Amino acid sequence: MNETERWPGLVRSLLGSDYHIIEDALNGRTLVWDDPYMPGRNGLKGLQTALDAHAPLQLVVIQLGCNELKEYFNLSAAMIARGMEMLVRACKVPYYGYPAPKVLLIAPAPTHPDIAAIRAGSSFGPTAYRKSCELGKLYQAIAKRYHCGFIDCAELDFEINIVDGLHYSYADHAKLAPVVADKIRKMLE
Repeated sequence: MNETERWPGLVRSLLGSDYHIIEDALNGRTLVWDDPYMPGRNGLKGLQTALDAHAPLQLVVIQLGCNELKEYFNLSAAMIARGMEMLVRACKVPYYGYPAPKVLLIAPAPTHPDIAAIRAGSSFGPTAYRKSCELGKLYQAIAKRYHCGFIDCAELDFEINIVDGLHYSYADHAKLAPVVADKIRKMLE
């Protein structure tokens, strides 16, 4: 999937040249935890670097939390949400005297219900789906507490591809993009 097919690229197209979208996606990225099998994926460390490098920013969009569903992290949905809260708080700090950016928090779609079977032998176990279904409500509470915009992908009727049970299909990216573009327009008015 290339940048014009993923939802950030589609958002870029929908918003047009009046908006500068910086996509900073990384496969396997976690919220705040260091993954022993995929080093360099700690989202908090990457976010702090990106905020510093791109200041000033008007808006930061964060959609993370599925990689924490791996069994070896042994995290509850509430613990995953606590990690997301740390990222949101990091965005609320002014950089170089500029105002802190607004935050749009996107709760990822739940994994495929059969993710443990689809990814047999992987690190996603039998509790991954249940925990992924809890993230929307928990993230919404964070968004409310920190005055963030919020989108819950669970409400968008995603297909979630059956190749890995985790990543979005082309159709899912196409569903999410206009919702994100509309929310960005409203938040920056």
